[in-house]
Amino acid sequence: MTLTFTHIEKQFFDGTHRTRSPEETLEVIEPLMQEIGVVSVEEMTESDRLRIPCFSAYRPGAAMGASKYHAGKGKGPLQAKVSAMMEAVERYSGEYHGDRMEYASFEELGHRRALDPEELILPRPLEKNEKLHWTPGWDLLNEEDLLVPSNAVFHPYDCLGMTVPLFISDTNGLASGNVMEEAVLHALLEVIERDCLSSAERNHHMGTRLSVGASGPVRDLLEVFEENGIAIHLWLLDGKTGIPTVAAAADDTVTKDPSLLVMGAGTHLDPEIAALRALTEVAQSRASQLQGGRVNQGRQEFLERIGYDRMKRINRVWFKEAEAIPIESIPNLATEYFDEDIGVALGEVGKVVERVLVCDLTRTSVPVVRVIVPGFEVSHMNKDRIPTKRLQ
Repeated sequence: MTLTFTHIEKQFFDGTHRTRSPEETLEVIEPLMQEIGVVSVEEMTESDRLRIPCFSAYRPGAAMGASKYHAGKGKGPLQAKVSAMMEAVERYSGEYHGDRMEYASFEELGHRRALDPEELILPRPLEKNEKLHWTPGWDLLNEEDLLVPSNAVFHPYDCLGMTVPLFISDTNGLASGNVMEEAVLHALLEVIERDCLSSAERNHHMGTRLSVGASGPVRDLLEVFEENGIAIHLWLLDGKTGIPTVAAAADDTVTKDPSLLVMGAGTHLDPEIAALRALTEVAQSRASQLQGGRVNQGRQEFLERIGYDRMKRINRVWFKEAEAIPIESIPNLATEYFDEDIGVALGEVGKVVERVLVCDLTRTSVPVVRVIVPGFEVSHMNKDRIPTKRLQ
């Protein structure tokens, strides 16, 4: 595959950057819901006293091992509804649909044709001449075709009984967009976010505390939490790049429910949008928990057994006191064009890695991609994939 970007100007700036308004996006994706198997799109906002808009799309025919529920959040109800529906399109598109895959060992293909699987932080040694499935990708940094292990592309990965999986597949770097450029940018930002979260968890270090000024969208959202007795601790996570990743740790001081000690994160070239994404992700996690659709029963029983105080001690690094820097002091790297934003992001990521790979998984009129950055950490998604050597 070959991927070239068009000079695409952003058109919507309310809490996010998009090429279309939520109304325009809804018009495009609503007819796709039946095609991808979504049977209902429900509002979850009222399940939580915060009343921050959250929606859930239900897709009962999701592949075995994939989630049937797709959550969405946003500044307003329409943004949240569109977010849930776009996630449903993204997850449907990321499943294996009989795509053609090459079947060969890395030794047969060689470095010129394929990505060395060892660069994907494997939880087990790769056998000599072990045969794998491979999917075409495009290296954005070197502008060349490269085959990628299919295990890193599809979720859930179906080995078709022909090979042993390298690792449990996940959705990291899987994103949809109104246009290809939008999808690629958001997929790349998610990979950066998960790398930062993985590093923070591994090092038990949340980075630098953030303070927020007296006005603006982030302050408005923080006040909703504060008015409802939910303490929010904002952090700027350490990362390999200069692109801000913000984490929001939430402590419900009213209910003292251990399942509501949740954290959200967001990565964006604009630090305020990163913070808004982190905060709305907290709201989404709370609403999903309180509604019950996406609750992990095993985790729920564990939380009930250990209780609020012990759960808070386990996650004490989230709530640690530290000097804070104002979010307004963090440089805003965003431009007015998606292709330029991609260029900024690649410039940062390219300082520490040699490849950034994109696989086109578009199945409908909505572009969907998987972005893979070899060497970026993924243990936030898969605890078995701990790097033995780390990028600086």
